[in-house]
Amino acid sequence: MIAASNPDAPYWAQLMISMLGMLGGAGGLAVLTTVTVQRRKLKAETAGALTDAALALVQPLRARVAELEAEALTVREQLTASQRELQELRSTVWDLTRTLERWREVIMAPGATIRRVQSVVAEDSPAPGQLPRRLP
Repeated sequence: MIAASNPDAPYWAQLMISMLGMLGGAGGLAVLTTVTVQRRKLKAETAGALTDAALALVQPLRARVAELEAEALTVREQLTASQRELQELRSTVWDLTRTLERWREVIMAPGATIRRVQSVVAEDSPAPGQLPRRLP
């Protein structure tokens, strides 16, 4: 194009302009290659940064989950102990209720005597230092 617009231009100028164009084209190609390589590197660095950030967030959560699991285990053990104690208390209440019903029957019987009531109470009462006996 330059030669067509200016036929009197020296040959060396045309050669110089052609060389600059080729170098500019090669530089453009080099820039595109560099951008492509840098893009891959940038993606890898970004992935690494995201992974590090995720691990920084996950570690405290893992620690907290471990704490909560230990606490849940303790609460389950306490619940089991409480349920066992509740069952024992229910059994004791049932036994005492049966004892009171029996004593009531003895007291309210038509031929009830003080001696009969005393003997029934003595049968059902534990000796000092002993636990109350369970009724069948």
